[in-house]
Amino acid sequence: FTPSLVSGCWVGGEERDIHFDRMTDGQGAAMALPIWAIYMNKIYKDKSLGYAQDETFVLPEDYNPCGNDSSFEEENTNVKNGLDDFFY
Repeated sequence: FTPSLVSGCWVGGEERDIHFDRMTDGQGAAMALPIWAIYMNKIYKDKSLGYAQDETFVLPEDYNPCGNDSSFEEENTNVKNGLDDFFY
C-alpha cells in the first residue's frame, strides 16, 4: 500500500438474494484481494504515475495508537448475531 493513493475493491451483489455457493468463495481474501493486488501491481509498474512501493507513512510525533483518546468511541457490545442483522 502507499500513502499517496486510496483504493479498494468490493465484490458482491446488490440484491439480498444473491449469494455465493460457499462463504469462503465470497470473502475478501478469495474475491477482492486478488483483483486489488493485480490493480496495485499495474499501478507500481507504471512509473509515469509516480507511486512507489517503498513510500512510507509519516506519523505525527505525538501519535499514540494505544492512547485513550476521547475522540474514539467505546466498543459496541450490543451486537446482534447473523450477517443480515449486521449489514441490513
